Amino acid sequence: MGQFDHPNIIHLEGVVTKSKPVMIVTEYMENGSLDTFLKKNDGQFTVIQLVGMLRGIAAGMKYLSDMGYVHRDLAARNILINSNLVCKVSDFGLSRVLEDDPEAAYTTRGGKIPIRWTAPEAIAFRKFTSASDVWTFSCIVASSILALIGACYFYYFFI
Repeated sequence: MGQFDHPNIIHLEGVVTKSKPVMIVTEYMENGSLDTFLKKNDGQFTVIQLVGMLRGIAAGMKYLSDMGYVHRDLAARNILINSNLVCKVSDFGLSRVLEDDPEAAYTTRGGKIPIRWTAPEAIAFRKFTSASDVWTFSCIVASSILALIGACYFYYFFI
């Protein structure tokens, strides 16, 4: 996480390791996570505001892909928003570096995966790629569109 330098990736300030529990210190994001923010402000955004937020998420994910990483847990709960509505990708606990091959994938043998927004090939074959991150991004797009029209009862499925 410390090697990332992009306006739409959460900035690592430091790590506290001299005491328990170990803590990761990041920049402060006033509005918290995207899922909570959309629920709290249901139907309050313009199309321009939502497109700006989605553009930021896409830019952050493109940066990760260009750096050779697959996030594997992109979800609205892992997108943080500052006071200017700038979205930043966070929570890199499941992220993995891929090979230098554009067709590279990370395959896992076990462990839990978030089924509701995980790409079908990642569920079926446990194969994670930049394309599977794009699938999960589409779930965020869908939830944002539903938030725009105020369909809060339906977009909880996506978030």
